[in-house]
Amino acid sequence: MSPNVLLVLLLLTGPVSAESFQSWAARASREEREKNDTEAVRSWSNALSSWKEVDGKAARAKAFCARGLLREKTGEDAEAVKDYTACLETDQKNAKVFHKRGLLRLKAGKTALAIDDFYKAVAVDIRFGQAYADRARAYESQFEQGFAREDYQRACSLGIKPACAKALKRTFPKRSVKTPKPDASPSKPAASKTAETTASPAKSNPVYQPRFNDCLHVLDACSESGKTFSACISAAPTCEEKAIKGCCPAACLRLYEKSLNRGSSEASAYREAFSPGAHCAVRGLP
Repeated sequence: MSPNVLLVLLLLTGPVSAESFQSWAARASREEREKNDTEAVRSWSNALSSWKEVDGKAARAKAFCARGLLREKTGEDAEAVKDYTACLETDQKNAKVFHKRGLLRLKAGKTALAIDDFYKAVAVDIRFGQAYADRARAYESQFEQGFAREDYQRACSLGIKPACAKALKRTFPKRSVKTPKPDASPSKPAASKTAETTASPAKSNPVYQPRFNDCLHVLDACSESGKTFSACISAAPTCEEKAIKGCCPAACLRLYEKSLNRGSSEASAYREAFSPGAHCAVRGLP
């Protein structure tokens, strides 16, 4: 028998099935049940390396999710996030995986990305109480007390008991809003000031120049009192109609209403329209 024929026979009689995606996946599942996490990770990796289009994208996504969960258990957070991301590229209705990735991102200090994941989790499953609670925790870490309170209230209503005490809390840390610095120009000599006063009459009622920070301060104080975002915004006058301290740009009020009409929550709509640097306030107000 020639060497070439012998090689062909060996290949045909060898463990071909062990090289298939399905076989590696079955082996990985068995190793998970046996609590052999290290070997299970290796088998899921082999399964993914062996994956072919015929095996189906759903099976591939499941393999990524399974390996991500194991990597999270062994403390490989960065690799777990990569696996969860690969899983979600196909399985976009997996609320639990969005939540898991959000928790890892929050742990890594990537709060904005974590909040985005928690939003996606509750968009898939509107009754996902723990996702609301964790999103509230993320908001609280950013001193966004109004958003945090609303999410804690929602989580409490869905049976997350630890969120109930937070929902009643009235003293969340305040958001830092920059205030204008006082004029640092040197004062004029007393004699000049006296002459200036004599020459021109005093201005008793200066015209208020609307500032977006004043709007945010008033809305924050209102939401801290326990009122809903919509109630606070409805009570705020528009600067275009009445330029008084605490007035808000009409464009931001309209944006808030549009966001609600698109199906956004009050917190999400409020965050879009009434956060420092909001686009709707860029024109017209400093």
